[in-house]
Amino acid sequence: MYRYKRLLVGLSLANQDGASISYAAMVSQLAKSEKVYFVHVASSFDIPEDLTREYPDLIQPIDETAERTMRELVGKYFDGNPEAQIEYEVEEGSPLIELLRRAKQLQIDLIIMRKRRKPTASGTLLERIARKAPCSVLFVPEGCQARFTNILVPIDFSDSSANAMDVALAFASSSGIKKIYCVHIYEVPIGYYKTGKSYEHFAKIIKGHAEKQYRDFMDKIDLKGVSVIPIFELAKQERKGIEATAKEHQADLLIMGARGRKAGAGVLLGSVTEDLIRTSNIPLLAVKKKGTGMSILDALLKL
Repeated sequence: MYRYKRLLVGLSLANQDGASISYAAMVSQLAKSEKVYFVHVASSFDIPEDLTREYPDLIQPIDETAERTMRELVGKYFDGNPEAQIEYEVEEGSPLIELLRRAKQLQIDLIIMRKRRKPTASGTLLERIARKAPCSVLFVPEGCQARFTNILVPIDFSDSSANAMDVALAFASSSGIKKIYCVHIYEVPIGYYKTGKSYEHFAKIIKGHAEKQYRDFMDKIDLKGVSVIPIFELAKQERKGIEATAKEHQADLLIMGARGRKAGAGVLLGSVTEDLIRTSNIPLLAVKKKGTGMSILDALLKL
């Protein structure tokens, strides 16, 4: 857990922030985080001058009231590394731009965001943050308890999958978990019948190749004393296969590489990861190497 020394937690100033604050506390304990920044971005409003004269309370300093609420929420839900330095920041403007700006300026290692149980327009914000963030992002559905016992890592044998596996093993070893699950979703190509083999026979061939790739993949991974249980799942849609496996094994944390093997060089977030950010009802950690996509982020922040 050496890599998550500086955390940024986005807050909306609601009690539903409790889950993400609690997860930030847990991560800060496991990683012995040095700094935890709680950030609220308030939308700016242009209030007519005559209205402000009639209702002066409308123009109370946003930062004072927001920081007071943040301190109350953190005091209620945060029980993290006692040596971590906690800071509160209130920004005004676009949540996407301001959160990314602070992530860059503060050299953040992990962003933690609350995710609503039911999909809303805020889902688009979460996806954009995941795409453009220069670091890993943890999405916590509201109402989740800050604990995990069954970690599931979807893998496609890419470098990004290896990074996700390394993080999952670090989480497990730091918290005393003895085993984690990983799943590889495979499918039978449309043209299988041209080989003269049945669907079932060709599925076995594909699975056999996947099992060999898995052995080669795991030979390069430091297990840190944790057992990894592989699962090979035949499914037509990768996202649905992952969700079905997570449900079957009662996974309470998904850890995924942000970009899969099929993504192009310019893609910062794989489509499967993006889909799961929208649909998953358990916490999801999208793992990125720190500094990923920094040139794109620089261009965005200059707009």
